[in-house]
Amino acid sequence: MPQEIPGIQNRELYEYSQILIAAVKKMLHLKGGLVLSTEPDITEEKIVEFGRRMRVDGLSKFSEKTVFSNIVFYLSKTEMDNKQAIGSLVFYIPISYIAKLLWIFDYPRIDEDDETAVLDGCGTVANLLAGWFVKGLCGFGYIHLEMSHFESFINTAVNGVEFSSDQTVKHRIDFCIKGQKKLVAELTMGYIPRY
Repeated sequence: MPQEIPGIQNRELYEYSQILIAAVKKMLHLKGGLVLSTEPDITEEKIVEFGRRMRVDGLSKFSEKTVFSNIVFYLSKTEMDNKQAIGSLVFYIPISYIAKLLWIFDYPRIDEDDETAVLDGCGTVANLLAGWFVKGLCGFGYIHLEMSHFESFINTAVNGVEFSSDQTVKHRIDFCIKGQKKLVAELTMGYIPRY
């Protein structure tokens, strides 16, 4: 019988979340020499849906102005063209940290007051992390997922974000760097076939 994980009902999503954690840790270390202060915890939360879109809110993740980007996943290009999502991944970063994170990753410095630069910068980070996640899934024998272009927001996405409406829970993962929470991920994902 599989081992019970306190507070976790969706074991499949838990496995995907573990792969995401490993991918984020590896990417942060290889691209920026960053090491997490603590092993991230996974919290399972109910998805709040409105108008077939998932509600998301940066202000509930950090007590300061927050930028976040969403990447949607699909099983194939056909499903992507038909907007049949298998999952969604949202990365939240405090605006006060996004410029430093990009600089650590060898991107040009951005002005935290330039909204367009902040939105694009968060999207760049989210795209990198999501790419490492897809690569990590493939390493465990899952099929290669198609990824959408990122959508970025500051503090809140009024209309929510696209996700697989078959899903009812998401996993929240807090990443701490130098003792402070600097990145939050929310992952929801349906069944991914293996090769």
